[in-house]
Amino acid sequence: MDEMRPAKRIGELMVERGLVTREQLDHALAEQRLTKEFLGTILVREGYVTPNGLLSALSERFGIPHESLRLERVDWGVAKQFPSSALADGKCFPIRANDESVTVAIANPLDLGMLSGIERVAGFRRVQPVLVLEQELQTVLKAYQQQVLRGIIQNELGTDGRR
Repeated sequence: MDEMRPAKRIGELMVERGLVTREQLDHALAEQRLTKEFLGTILVREGYVTPNGLLSALSERFGIPHESLRLERVDWGVAKQFPSSALADGKCFPIRANDESVTVAIANPLDLGMLSGIERVAGFRRVQPVLVLEQELQTVLKAYQQQVLRGIIQNELGTDGRR
């Protein structure tokens, strides 16, 4: 029987890839013990790794593809198929779909469990997570919230803009 090897830790993977030095990793790990922040957050804040470098390493470590998330690449019609309550926590956002799957942007690979709400709404389609930068996800979520708010205001005022 083959023994399963534990997955490499993100810090070790980044050292192996030459994204950070052993000293930088040790410094960030020491800070993590004090602050309890995510290691990647510390590495980026300290300037040891770029956000895209971290995203690439997380993608490799967790086996989740990554991409750049831009407003013009979001299928807003897909997002409107999901109740705002499923998107309210701000940890994921559906960005496109086809007959078989719904692609959902996430910034934290440890948040995969929260995709269950999206899975319930997606019905028969499988949910495909894709890692994106936190800042990009927040930009898309703000744009979505503005669209929802505009819709509420238009419904309140009526289509002609008067009560």
